[in-house]
Amino acid sequence: MEDLAAVAIGVLAATVTGTATHFGQEGASAVVQVVRERLGSTRRGQTALAELETAPDDQRARHEAVTVLRREVREDPDLQRTLAMHLDTAMSQTTGSVTFHGSRVRGSQIALGSITINKPASTGAVVGLVAVVLVLVALIIYGAVNLVSDASADSGDEKKGKPDTTVRALSAAETERMLPGLSDLPGKWTVDRPPFVEGSSKCHAGHVDYRGADGNGRSDVKLRFEVFACPNAQTAGEGFVALVKEQQNPAGYRESPYPAKKWGDESAMASYTYEDSELADPSQVGQHLMARARAGTVVFQMHYGPNRDLPDFEQRAEELVRMMCERARAAQASS
Repeated sequence: MEDLAAVAIGVLAATVTGTATHFGQEGASAVVQVVRERLGSTRRGQTALAELETAPDDQRARHEAVTVLRREVREDPDLQRTLAMHLDTAMSQTTGSVTFHGSRVRGSQIALGSITINKPASTGAVVGLVAVVLVLVALIIYGAVNLVSDASADSGDEKKGKPDTTVRALSAAETERMLPGLSDLPGKWTVDRPPFVEGSSKCHAGHVDYRGADGNGRSDVKLRFEVFACPNAQTAGEGFVALVKEQQNPAGYRESPYPAKKWGDESAMASYTYEDSELADPSQVGQHLMARARAGTVVFQMHYGPNRDLPDFEQRAEELVRMMCERARAAQASS
């Protein structure tokens, strides 16, 4: 649904201005993180994000951010599901049921049932905030985000007893489905080693290898994903720390920190370089990137290289990490 983008941008703008203080903190933070990561993945999105965060009350800046995110949502079902899930979490974390009956403005606050939103000082910000509220009403009608909770005590007790499906353990089969196929990858690739997952009582381990197939020296580029689906986020977090510390890469070379955007719950990127005099295989001479990240209960590392003076090398690597984090989130959100 197109309005998902408008709501998500509204949550981001409200977070920047501090005008929405009673959205569920965890869910809203997740929405903001997903929006910032996705907008930050393209040049137009980076510009839109910078303008929005500089002037969150500016309607032109907000419209541009919504336009960019809306296109991303249309083209990426995983992103659509992830945003819907986090928006639902943000709204369901509010106390009690949500009602728009008897809404009123008093002093510097707008009261909407059990949600209180701080009223912005500027007229433009008020208009923007009202627009967000109207979009939320539309989402209630269409059922994209469940804002109204059951008023009965039994329903509330049942909800408290439900497990948190936004961060859950994946089965071996789910782990294998999370590994990207050829159709999921940007550019042209061939399979070097097909997807494989080994079940474990601790963390299911999966891997898949690809080789570039679009010519111009890219056929030497290799891509490897190693995924570990753990029983809980704590175990995954410990696994992430271990991967970063161990610095295991195909060459066994010492790695250097590499600046990159942050993805998922935590991430890190490093690089190492094959020199002509160090390797018998000249096809692998050049810079290689190693990325590690965690999203919920899933931790993974990615090898990507060598860089054949590709102008979009870093951007492609970051896009692949973003894709894996979103696939991990989507897999944990599905039932």
